[in-house]
Amino acid sequence: MLFGRGGVFGEACVHDGASTDTALRAAEPSVIICIDRSTITTMIKENHEFAKSYIRHLGSLVREAASRESLFLQMLIDSNIEIPGPYEIKHPGQGETAVQADETEGLVIQEEVAEEAEEDDEVFFRKEYDCPLCKIRFGTLKPRQKYIITVKTDQDFCVYYKTVNPLHYEINVCPRCGYSFNSSTSEKVKADLSSSLVKMISDIWGQANYCGMRDLDDAIETFKLALECQRERGANDASMGKLFLKLAWLYRYKKEEEREHINLDKALYHLTKSYDSSPEDPKEEMNLMFLLGQLNRKLGSDREAVNWFIRVTQHPNRNSYPYILNRARDAWQQIRSELKGQ
Repeated sequence: MLFGRGGVFGEACVHDGASTDTALRAAEPSVIICIDRSTITTMIKENHEFAKSYIRHLGSLVREAASRESLFLQMLIDSNIEIPGPYEIKHPGQGETAVQADETEGLVIQEEVAEEAEEDDEVFFRKEYDCPLCKIRFGTLKPRQKYIITVKTDQDFCVYYKTVNPLHYEINVCPRCGYSFNSSTSEKVKADLSSSLVKMISDIWGQANYCGMRDLDDAIETFKLALECQRERGANDASMGKLFLKLAWLYRYKKEEEREHINLDKALYHLTKSYDSSPEDPKEEMNLMFLLGQLNRKLGSDREAVNWFIRVTQHPNRNSYPYILNRARDAWQQIRSELKGQ
């Protein structure tokens, strides 16, 4: 890239404190002015014309980046170039398991299934919780881990079960006030939110008791309650995204494709927003990238899906997790074949 008179460099890194490893070399004698972050911030606050011009400039950078990315992806799709990076298949017994549940552990898509009295042969046991809203203690049924038998897993981590489905029992619904939560959203409710939550729940709950056995329709209702409670509470995007994703899976079990896609779209929105603030664990990050790719693909955004799959293949820790790496490469190659066929 060539900068002429008045060219600007490094402005995208000013506000987040990030550094750039790109080097510049002067083609002729030049004068370079360095403007630090505090100066830029002051000018934005005090000079409206500068602020508008600066925002327009940043917007042009975003458009240029999107254009270059689109061109790059099209070149990859049209070419026969293989994605760079290792493609080593490992089988169980070679240091990594082929069970999808283990690979998604970092993303915490599946909630932990609590165990007690392992010698008991009952399929369910009753686990007690303190309601984060009304503070009463209540018990609700949970399936024992040994009775949860998986059959298959979809590309977006939706699991099918031979016997009991733990998703039916993930959400805990207080029988007194109706507040609904799972292990990821069990924080105490702030006092200033209590009255608005109580009013909201009273409008949608219907006094149903979900502490016993549940069918698919019951599970859907508990997730809908949890989503409303957690939205009102101000849960983060990661929590909201996972709740919407699991509700979409429940509609998939029920073969209600339209409602499934509505909730997948909401899951994609929240999980994409959560990516910028996701923990630094590389396994969780790669799993989230792969999931975002699969959600985009399922919703018809193949080019955006390719973008996420390529990010997985270029992750600095990709060699440590060949299972998810290989799945991303396979998904990318399949999309390219389909697009070429069209």
